[in-house]
Amino acid sequence: MRRLPGGLLALGLVALVTPAAGAQAGVDVRRDIEYGSANGKRLLLDAYVPPAGEERRPAVVMIHGGGWRVGDKASWQPEAEQLAAKGWVAFSVNYRLDEPAVFPAEIDDVQAAVRWVRAHAEEYRIDPARIAAVGESAGGHLAAMLATLGTGPLDRDARIRVGAAWSPPVDLTALAGSRGASWIGPLLGCDQQTCPDRLATSSPVTHVDASDAPLYLVNSTREVVPLSQSQAMAERLKAAGVDHRLAVYQGNRHALDFRADAWGPTVAFLEKHLTAVAVAQSDSPVPGIVGIGAGVAAATAVLLLRRRSRGHDGADARTGASAG
Repeated sequence: MRRLPGGLLALGLVALVTPAAGAQAGVDVRRDIEYGSANGKRLLLDAYVPPAGEERRPAVVMIHGGGWRVGDKASWQPEAEQLAAKGWVAFSVNYRLDEPAVFPAEIDDVQAAVRWVRAHAEEYRIDPARIAAVGESAGGHLAAMLATLGTGPLDRDARIRVGAAWSPPVDLTALAGSRGASWIGPLLGCDQQTCPDRLATSSPVTHVDASDAPLYLVNSTREVVPLSQSQAMAERLKAAGVDHRLAVYQGNRHALDFRADAWGPTVAFLEKHLTAVAVAQSDSPVPGIVGIGAGVAAATAVLLLRRRSRGHDGADARTGASAG
């Protein structure tokens, strides 16, 4: 684990990713698109776009880690290309780093990214009701914030339909108490004594309610972000009746270290919820038996996805959880 100046450990530092010589066949990679500006800085994302089609498709906002002070959108490139090859549109985003003077900059930026994606639904042939978010470490914190901030329908403003967070800091009050104020300083610009309200406001566990998006959580037993963080989030989601899963891996892997094992189950969880929305939106052209048959087929597909997401992620089954 790399150390930052002053000896601080970085959360979710970007893994060394060797850029592919070219995107997967048929995937159009559009780099450095401006989705907004703030504090004199351009906010950029990379779009991974599948071949054009008539059907509206899901979108996934992908958020890198790095302790809220380092990192880059390129870290999700392999997975973003896979999503585009699958037929989804992936948007890997950068956000302002290490700018506590303009708190909550990082949270504002990822919400702006979701709004931008929704506003450009026609251009990218996106279904604005099927926007997901995936993040790792500090990016996992931001993905969990997207899943829990706001109330009401999940198809408008900066709300997302479903999320995934790998090694996410979700209870910043507890994290500051166990790991020290330096861990949350880059995000908040203060410590537990001087601004306890900011710790609570920036903690996804604080915002959980029954209207929230389903969330897939990944943690290992002895990693840099305590397992208790994801466990606390899972308990809150369970109490609120929000569908979720906590996949726990033995050892000390962190964030993108999970990509070989956790990516498949993560996509399956996203697909379960995105497919359910598509089924609910569809109108059968012929009532009666044909409509009933289509509904049964769709329900069967969702059930199979659910079973797959629960059965092949390699996690410790004793700590997996699903509500709803």
